[in-house]
Amino acid sequence: MVSSAEVQDFITSFEGRLAPVEKASSEAWWNLATMGTEGAQKELVRTGMVYNELFADGGEYELVKGWYEGRKNLESSVLRRQVEILYKTFAGRQGDEETLRRIEELEAEANAVYSNHRGAVGGEEASENELRELLRNSDNPVLRREAWEASKSVGPKVENIVRELSRLRNRLARQMGFADHHARSLDLQEIDAAELARLMDGLQTATDAPFRELKARLDVDLKRRFGVERVMPWHLSDPFFQEPPERGYLDVDRYFAGKDLEALTRETYDRLGFEVRDVVARSDLYERAGKDQHAFCLRVGRSYPYDVRVLANVRDDAYWMNTMLHEFGHAVYDKYINPALPYLLRTVAHINSTEAIALMMGSLADEPLWLSSVAGVPEEELAPDLGELAGRRRDDGLVFTRWALVMYRFEKALYEDPDREDLNDLWWDLVERIQLVQRPPGREREPDWAAKLHVALAPVYYHNYVLGHLTAAQLRHHLEKNVVGGPFYEHELSGRYLQEAFFGPGARDGWRTTVLRATGEELDPGYFVKSLI
Repeated sequence: MVSSAEVQDFITSFEGRLAPVEKASSEAWWNLATMGTEGAQKELVRTGMVYNELFADGGEYELVKGWYEGRKNLESSVLRRQVEILYKTFAGRQGDEETLRRIEELEAEANAVYSNHRGAVGGEEASENELRELLRNSDNPVLRREAWEASKSVGPKVENIVRELSRLRNRLARQMGFADHHARSLDLQEIDAAELARLMDGLQTATDAPFRELKARLDVDLKRRFGVERVMPWHLSDPFFQEPPERGYLDVDRYFAGKDLEALTRETYDRLGFEVRDVVARSDLYERAGKDQHAFCLRVGRSYPYDVRVLANVRDDAYWMNTMLHEFGHAVYDKYINPALPYLLRTVAHINSTEAIALMMGSLADEPLWLSSVAGVPEEELAPDLGELAGRRRDDGLVFTRWALVMYRFEKALYEDPDREDLNDLWWDLVERIQLVQRPPGREREPDWAAKLHVALAPVYYHNYVLGHLTAAQLRHHLEKNVVGGPFYEHELSGRYLQEAFFGPGARDGWRTTVLRATGEELDPGYFVKSLI
C-alpha cells in the first residue's frame, strides 16, 4: 500500500533539491542563447549534469516508480498527479552517466553552432533574418537560390553531431526497454504512439486533395513570377516550405513596416487583461552577433513572481509579428499559473497545451479585425485584402500541416536507424511526396535534413505543434461561441476564462483533461480540419 505521507515527505524534500538546480540550468540555457560563448556552452553542460545527478539515485528511482505503479491507491488526485510528473521526470533522466554527459556536451555544441553559423550570399555572411527576407521578397533568381542553399549550409556542420545524439538517445531508450528514442519520447510525453499515428495518417488523408489544389495554384503563380518551367525550393518563401508565399498581390509585411512590434504585442495582451511589460523588460528581442537566431520563451525557475523571458530577433514584418504574439502566448501561460500549486504542478499542462495558446495568439497577425483595431491598418486599406487574408489563413494551416507530417515521419525513421546512409534521400522523398516540392539536383550528399534545428535540439516535438493547432481551433471556437460571443482577442473576459480554465490549473491535470475542462469536450480534430477544407 502506498503511504500518502511518505510520498508527500519525499516530494517536499526533493523539491528543495530540485528548485535551485532547475533554475541554474535554465539560466545557463538563456546565457548560451544570448551570448553563444564557449564559457556559456561549458556552463550549460555543467548545470545539465548537476540536474541529471538529481535523478541518478537508483534507489530513489525505484521508489518513485513503485509509487507511480501504485498511484491509484493515493486518495489525493493532486498528490497522484505529482507522482506521475515526478516519475516521468525521473524516467527521462535515467541512463549511464557517460552517455548523459555526452548528450549534454553534444546538445550544447549543436546549440552554439546553430547560433553562430551564418550562410553566405554574394560572398557576404547573412543572418537567418536576411536569408528569410531574400526568400520572401527578392525577384532575383540567383540570389534566391544562394539564399536557399545558405539556409542549408549549417547541415554539414551538425550532421555528425545529430547522428551521434540520435544513437546516444536510442541507447538510453533501449536501456529502459523502448524500441528507440522516438517511442520513449512519446511515452514520456504521455502520448499514445498508435493513437498519434492514426491522427497523423488522418490529417494527411484529409489535407491531401486541398493541399494538391493549393500547391498547383502556387506553382502557376511562381512560374509566372520567375519565368520558369519548374518550381524549385528557392522559389518558395520559406527555406523548408513551412509557410506559403503571399497570395496574389497580398503583401502582409507592409502592415507592419515602421511599426513598434513590442507596442503591438503589449496592446494585444492588455486587451485580454494580461500584463506583459515585466516579461518584455527581462527579454532579449533584437538581433546581434553571437545570439541565437530563432525565438523562444523561457521561464527561469518556478518561484513566484515568475521569471519569464522571451528571446527573439525582431524586425518590422509579418513573420516577427506572428512570432512575438506566439512567444508571448507561451509567456502569459507561464506567468499566470497559480503559484499556490505544489512546485511540480507549477508548469504547463503539456507542451502541446502551451503551443495551442501560442498558435492561437500568433494567428492574429493576419486577422483583419486585429489588424485594424490593434495594428492600426486603415479599414479602406484592408478592404481589398479581406478575401486574400482569409485564403492566407487557410493556406498557412495546410502548408504547416504538410510540413509537420514530414518532420514526424522523418524523425520516426531517423530513430529507427540513425546510421542509414540514405537519410537525405529519405528526407527529400518525404518532401516530394508530402509537400510536393521537387528536390534540386546536386543535393545527394548534402544533409539538408540536419539544417532544421529541431531535429538536433527539440527532437520528437513537431507533433505537439499539430496537437496545438487542433486544441487552438477548438478552444477559439469555444471562447467565441460560448464565452464572449465575438472575437476572443477583443474581450478581457476571454483572458479571465483562459486564466481560470487553462493557465491557472497548471499541470494539475493531463492535457486531455485540460482540453475537456476548457472547451467542454474531448479533443476533436474536426474544428481544425474544417478550417482547412
